Amino acid sequence: MTVRGGAGGRGTVGWWAVLAALCVCAAGVALVLGLSLVAPQGALEQVTVSACETRHAGRDDYVQCDGLLADGTHVSLRHDGHPGEHVDAAKTPWGSYIVPGRGFVPWAAALAAPAGLLLAAVACVIALRRAGRRTRYRATVNLR
Repeated sequence: MTVRGGAGGRGTVGWWAVLAALCVCAAGVALVLGLSLVAPQGALEQVTVSACETRHAGRDDYVQCDGLLADGTHVSLRHDGHPGEHVDAAKTPWGSYIVPGRGFVPWAAALAAPAGLLLAAVACVIALRRAGRRTRYRATVNLR
């Protein structure tokens, strides 16, 4: 019995399996990151914004603000605000503070990337099954 490379070979089956696993893992990471921006796990804390500055990151600019918690702790957060403003912020799993998004658009954005990655994983599994069938078919044809 000989199994040749190319479309439907063992190597192709392996690559589709690896790609499907990577898509599932990336979907999990995207889900955790997205949900932490709209529904943080910790309780919301009142932050008084003390200073804001615009920072440049390639093509995108963002506003980074410094503030004080109620207990006097200094925190830094991304927020399009102005000094003296009071905002509700939450601590993220990686330690920084964020102002959680509210409404439909932030939730849709948080769930769009994981949904797209899961669809890509489904497509990879379908391709994996087809490549596996081709490999079995070639093996039975070569036995005769």
